[in-house]
Formats: sequence, structure tokens, C-alpha cells
Amino acid sequence: MTDPDKPSDRGDQTRSALVQAAMAEFSDNGYHAASNRDIAAQAQTNQALIGYHFGVKQGLYLAVFQFISEQVQQHTGSVIAQMKARLASLPEGEPLAAEAREACIQLVLGLVERMAKLFVSPLFKPAAQLILREQQKPTQAFDILYESFMRPSLQVVTALVQRLRPKDSREDAALLVITILGQILIFRAGRSTALRHLAWEDIGPDQLAAILKRVKISTRLLLSAEDET
Repeated sequence: MTDPDKPSDRGDQTRSALVQAAMAEFSDNGYHAASNRDIAAQAQTNQALIGYHFGVKQGLYLAVFQFISEQVQQHTGSVIAQMKARLASLPEGEPLAAEAREACIQLVLGLVERMAKLFVSPLFKPAAQLILREQQKPTQAFDILYESFMRPSLQVVTALVQRLRPKDSREDAALLVITILGQILIFRAGRSTALRHLAWEDIGPDQLAAILKRVKISTRLLLSAEDET
């Protein structure tokens, strides 16, 4: 347990409070409009502590994305580790047996479910908005996102898809992975359109269950279908 009276623990708490406040402020107002004064006020701490912990506002902005990356890794890390272990156990250059094939598909479906739950969660909204902003105008913060969890995760999933679809090139498998993940991302990036088209007021447990059912069906079909060309 930590002792809140210890200077090191107080420093960690202050740093965490500033990161959380900055995430909300950057998400709501963007990097340039967000002010250190407002962030410090929301964190209920002294503005000078931003400089002490992060140097400048850019340092705080990057710290927010490091925090987001860690949160995503905590949410999806176990299934990615399972994928790595499964890949290592598969015999090279041999067609997958039915049991091994189904196990691989289940891992992809498991990742889809975890990502869907994360991206539709109201708690993830500020982080998701920042990720989407960096997708449109990438900065150094996007490098943190991509190198910390996006690239390693995409590489593992793509390698698994290549084992499921050995006739596919690496590019074909990568495109398929992006297509599968795009089914999930639309419910955050195009949330308002999806809600209005579906006549949903929000995405609650019932709506999430419906999303997962449809996305898992389409993912299984995408992984199993033979290319027509």
C-alpha cells in the first residue's frame, strides 16, 4: 500500500491527477485551447507543478498519451499475449488442423470483444477522442500510440490471420485486420451516425450485445471466406 503522507506518493498522486485532468481538457478543447491554469484547477493542484512534473504543456500532452497507451495495453494485453503463444505453438508451413484453426479464430473474436467494450465505454470517451484527433493530424503523440500498442498488436493479429488464410499476402492479411477493427471503430468515430441510423439513444448493455453478435459473425465470415479474385 502507498502512504499518502510520503512525498513520493503525494508526487505520484499529483502527477496522476494532472494527467487525468489534462486528458479531459485536451479532449474537450484541443491542445492549443487547453490551458495549464485550467488543467491545474481541475486537478486541484498548483499550476507550477505541471512544469515540475512534465516540463512544458507538450510534455503533459505526451504523458496523457503514454497513460492512454498503458490503459489500452492493460485491457487487451492478455489476449495479445495468448495470440503470441498460439503463433509460437503452430507448426510452420503446415495447414492448421480444425481445432487449432478454431482456437485462432476465437482469439481474434476475443480481441474484437475487448476492443468493442473499450471503445463504446463512456469512460473511454476522452481517450478515444484524443486518439481520433491524432489519427487525423498525427503528432509525436501518435508515435507513442503506434509504437507502444498499435504496431505490436497489429503485427501479431496480422500474423495470426496469415496462418488462418495462408494464400493471403501480408498486405491482404493486414487489410483484412484493418477491416475487422474498422467494424468496431465506427461505433466511436461515427457514433452519432450509428445511433441515429439504429434509432438508439445510447449504447448500453443490450446495444453492446447486439454489436458484438453482429461483429463476431462478420469477423468469422471475413476470416473464413475465400477471395473471389
